[in-house]
Amino acid sequence: MKKMLFSFNDMASGDKASRVVEKSFSRKGSNVVQSDISTSVKRSSGHSYREMTLTFADSQTVVLRVKQTGDIFQVMLNKKALPIKNQDDHDAAIEEIVKGMNAGRTKFQNALARAKVRPPKGIRTTAPKMEVSLTEKRDALKVAIASVREEIAEIRAA
Repeated sequence: MKKMLFSFNDMASGDKASRVVEKSFSRKGSNVVQSDISTSVKRSSGHSYREMTLTFADSQTVVLRVKQTGDIFQVMLNKKALPIKNQDDHDAAIEEIVKGMNAGRTKFQNALARAKVRPPKGIRTTAPKMEVSLTEKRDALKVAIASVREEIAEIRAA
């Protein structure tokens, strides 16, 4: 009989199973910076499940969908389903997930770099006001420089 890693009813952030999964990923070279376990039970493909979301240092995310029996029935890597061969062996499954993360890291980082981030509607930028302010200062300095040059020219002429 296989020992289950997750206890469906007792799943919570910081529980023993979460810490074991985070340590396993760290041992494989992928550091988890944030983990979250959903409180609500979802249903898909005839399975009731809860989600454990792991965010890594390079901003990649892995969502583990855990069935009521305590095993993982689906893995989502960066919002895309990742097929796992070794579903019964958690260490081998984590190894597969890390390999998938490593294989797609460059593509993921390029997609992040291309993504345009717009500030929320409520936030206003001061760039237009700063431009007007700096233009006014520049014009005032030009006037001041011109008047000083005129005074120098008058002093030299006298």
